[in-house]
Amino acid sequence: MDERRRTEELAHAYEQRLAADDRDGRRARGAFYTPPDLVAWVLDRALEPGTTRVLDPACGTGHFLVAAARRLGVRAVHGSDLDAEAVRIARLRLAAEDPSVPAADIERQVRVADGLTAWEGERFDAVVGNPPFLGQLRRRTATAGPSAHGLGAYTDTSAVFLHRALDLVRPGGAVALVQPLSVLAARDATRVREAVADAGAVTEMWVSERPVFAGTPVRTCVPVVRLGATGGPGPDDWGRLAAPYFGIPPVDLRRVGSSLSRLGELATCTADFRDQYYGLVPFVGENDDTKDGEGTPLVTSGLIEPGACEWGRRRTRFAGQEYAAPVVDVAALAAADPRLAAWARSRLVPKILVAGQGRVIEAVADEQGAWLPSVPVVSVLPHDPADLWRLLAVLLAPPVVAHAAARYLGTGLSPGSVKVSARQLADLPLPVDAAAWAEGAELARRGEVAEVGRLMTVAYAADPADGVLDWWLNRVAQRPGRR
Repeated sequence: MDERRRTEELAHAYEQRLAADDRDGRRARGAFYTPPDLVAWVLDRALEPGTTRVLDPACGTGHFLVAAARRLGVRAVHGSDLDAEAVRIARLRLAAEDPSVPAADIERQVRVADGLTAWEGERFDAVVGNPPFLGQLRRRTATAGPSAHGLGAYTDTSAVFLHRALDLVRPGGAVALVQPLSVLAARDATRVREAVADAGAVTEMWVSERPVFAGTPVRTCVPVVRLGATGGPGPDDWGRLAAPYFGIPPVDLRRVGSSLSRLGELATCTADFRDQYYGLVPFVGENDDTKDGEGTPLVTSGLIEPGACEWGRRRTRFAGQEYAAPVVDVAALAAADPRLAAWARSRLVPKILVAGQGRVIEAVADEQGAWLPSVPVVSVLPHDPADLWRLLAVLLAPPVVAHAAARYLGTGLSPGSVKVSARQLADLPLPVDAAAWAEGAELARRGEVAEVGRLMTVAYAADPADGVLDWWLNRVAQRPGRR
């Protein structure tokens, strides 16, 4: 018992030293201490009767290995890490669990190696652990990036481990690796989610509502993948398993839709880029400084409310400067940069502007085509201007907001925010009840936002008992003022 305690203290001291020695915080973010209750949750689900081989491919000082060894025996566990000192401590901890296991055997089972390339040709009953997150690839693994594993260049390191683990588990086995919440919907993790669907199914999900790892604000989850299983969420629906943790009501819009089934059939949804953002900087000033008020209003995300624009009523920031009423000198812009001027003309049309993210989908109609959007505002350009208010009603619809909040959970700055890209806006389903939709559009024109929510809940055939309207109204009411 004394030797166990000594090695536990050694592991704790090493992790504390890593965090203290790394002044810029990068190492602290990589050397996470996994709470014992989370380790137990993972092992409860990953280890089935008959499990004899378990792998932690980025084992650090061995928290998962030791906990698994206490259930299965030291000979059942395997691990790897490029941190030689961490591996040494993990071996000492396992030796303390069962001194009868020769040190040479433990050295073969727990290796100083890259978990993304080690263990080739071997199969395990379960792969578990807490792989490094967010840019820790160079410290904890080999220098080869995600592209070396057939994934996008910006795929998070932890998701690369999840992808690799699918090839290391026998049919019927389990993979349960801690992931950042962004794995649920991030575009760069799409191939990983698709690979999971090809290999099996996510059968359970652990989600942290708050950060649980010291030294990082990242919220995390653990998708439990069973190889060969069926019936799990599709690659675009992992967020639905996590939605209940954040109070998002269940809404399934895949079962609704009219003959024009997607918003993109009525409008072009487009996001602008840094070229437009930085190109505008020399031409932006205060409205009071322009001659005869001739400037064109510049609308930032912080000025967009559900169904309303706060330009001139709320201060905002653009390019690091605060403005009371920012405007663009379009005439000067046209003289200086014809290409940027052409972009401005393409945006000065009737449209809907959608904020980058918010507690709901925050959208407002620009009926006169008088405003220019600031990145990351998304422009929704109707093919027929007569559809402007119908499109706004769709974007304000509580079922649509709940659908987006669940499906794209984890992509915003916080789990409470709804972040929808231009492509995702275009993919939103249209309502089934045309009469309620038309009435909702008229209410949107009049600015009666709460009534729009009520009518559009009916338009999507959502059950009021599900609470989606109350959830939406509460989030609209709780929106904090933004700068």
